Amino acid sequence: MKNLDISFTGGVNEENVRAFITEIKNLVEKNPESESLTIYISSPGGNVDIAVELFNFLKLLDCAITTVNISCVNSAAIIIFAAGTERISLPCSSFYVHSITKNLNGNFTAADLLREVKEMNANTDKIASILAGISNKNKTYWKRLMSKGCLLTAQKAKELGLVNDISEYQ
Repeated sequence: MKNLDISFTGGVNEENVRAFITEIKNLVEKNPESESLTIYISSPGGNVDIAVELFNFLKLLDCAITTVNISCVNSAAIIIFAAGTERISLPCSSFYVHSITKNLNGNFTAADLLREVKEMNANTDKIASILAGISNKNKTYWKRLMSKGCLLTAQKAKELGLVNDISEYQ
């Protein structure tokens, strides 16, 4: 059984994610006998919608996926990390969860702002559902943690079920 290795570093934005998806497609096409994919992640996060797109793409792959936090997996990058069937962290790595934020520029009507709030609430619910689905905590717990903003150590992430294993340095 051949394992494919790939890294996702940098921000979660349309350009990086689309390039990463293309890289995975090429890797899988060149190695059709592969049954597993390991993704090494170090990311400050970014766009939630784009992170969900990558999460869904990874879940559709016909192979086992291992995600490894090699430094920090923050904000929207946690969604990508959550795509792993096996989720590993190095001992000194961290995770940062927080409320959805949105940059708004220009003039907005009350209806525009209410639409943005609805979208932010829907995205918060989506992330909390994803995290509840892979951890030993429910959606309400994750929403509460997100509302406070919380930096998780590898050990705390393991206690919550976000991480399956903490890998020691070899």
